Amino acid sequence: MWPPTVMWTKEGRFPHLPDAVASPRTAEEVAQLLVWAARERIPVVPYGAGSGVCAGAMPIKGGLVLSLKRMDALVGVDAESLVAEVETGIYGEILERRLAPLGCTMGHFPSSIYCSTLGGYLAARSAGQMSSRYGKIEDMAVGIEFVLPDGGIHRTLPCPIGMARPDWAQVLIGSEGALGVITRAWMRVHPLPQHRVFHSFHFPGVGLGLEAMRKIMQAGVAPAVLRLYDEFDSLVAGSHGASKDAAARFDDAPGGWEARLAETFETLKKKSLAAILPRAGWLNRAAGLLPGKCLLVLVTEGEPDLAEHEARRAAALCRQASGESRGEGPARYWLEHRYAVSYKQSKIFDAGGWVDTMEVASPWRALEPMYNAVRAAVADDVFIMAHFSHAWPDGCCIYFSFAGMAENAAQMEVRHARVWRKALDAVHRLGGTITHHHGVGLSKGPMLVTEYGGLWPLWKQVKAALDPDGVMNPGKLGLAP
Repeated sequence: MWPPTVMWTKEGRFPHLPDAVASPRTAEEVAQLLVWAARERIPVVPYGAGSGVCAGAMPIKGGLVLSLKRMDALVGVDAESLVAEVETGIYGEILERRLAPLGCTMGHFPSSIYCSTLGGYLAARSAGQMSSRYGKIEDMAVGIEFVLPDGGIHRTLPCPIGMARPDWAQVLIGSEGALGVITRAWMRVHPLPQHRVFHSFHFPGVGLGLEAMRKIMQAGVAPAVLRLYDEFDSLVAGSHGASKDAAARFDDAPGGWEARLAETFETLKKKSLAAILPRAGWLNRAAGLLPGKCLLVLVTEGEPDLAEHEARRAAALCRQASGESRGEGPARYWLEHRYAVSYKQSKIFDAGGWVDTMEVASPWRALEPMYNAVRAAVADDVFIMAHFSHAWPDGCCIYFSFAGMAENAAQMEVRHARVWRKALDAVHRLGGTITHHHGVGLSKGPMLVTEYGGLWPLWKQVKAALDPDGVMNPGKLGLAP
């Protein structure tokens, strides 16, 4: 959820409620509702599960929320072509559970998989945790069915990549319900992996870890998981779930200054968040003193011979970049607990703080400078850490996590907006994109206008052509409410 909404709820305020909620069962019922809404000039907000973090499904003008949860069928799987026909109201975890007995997986595993839907993935161009192997959601979509505000029900031809024509599916995917409603999709699926190989490495700093990631992706290896944590995030990741003391978890030589520093941060985690989060500048400077150990987790999967070969090649490239093997343990632990992050934010909000995440991306050459620039931009406002994932041959995503304090929702909104503005300004200045897989929604809209530049009028023309009455999800993607 978008952090300001959590604060509003804590205060018993609900400023953006719809006037009505409809739950259609078919595309034809969706069409009837959209025609009526356009005729009456009633705003429509398509709704999957509401787990987005950019306020993309917030009904800022009231109107009609169009819940797609009743449209949740796995219609069928073409076993020869490995394409599944799926209604978009289905939850990600339920879809995977229905595919598994058929020997298939879509390979899309966002941390929100238990509380997010296929429609939400398509609307925001989502990326799962194994995107470096299986692609982002737009890479998986072979075709879609969508409904426009005039009631037209359209299907794009579900054919392989390489069609020599403009693809309307890619216009609707990522449009966050601002153009129409995606009601069905034809998605690529894959055989369930027969084998997995786990590796973990420590690197003496972010730069060398990124070098290893880049070389792995540019060598043609397609790891299922390739994640690098900065120094503090590595400490946090290394401490989860262990029963030994912090020194033994973080370093082989307990008793040294590195171990004592690790123990200090372990103690801070147990102290009052209300006492430490207001001292963001101090906390960030202290984190900067951490020893240069960045954890990389690596998982390859598929047929046994291929998974083993890719693992050997990737591990060799890690060692060439000064990586020190830490065995299978951290990677196995990550896989077993990969969805836990979605359930760990409540303690911070309960303590009067707030937490948020920001996913941006850039080419490899700008990645480390952008990481440093964002950290510097917000260091005095919030505590910040990051990991790098969703890697490609030409670039990678940085996933920042930050936490701060506020006495009330009004103060939090001001600070939250200031942090986002500073961070995204730094991203834009270094040529990065302001969003990688969370979408734009309400929170990133102003910066989308800046990122589009001269292309912004073209986006407005597309909106006007497909939604001339402006009823579809107003106020999102930088558009006027």
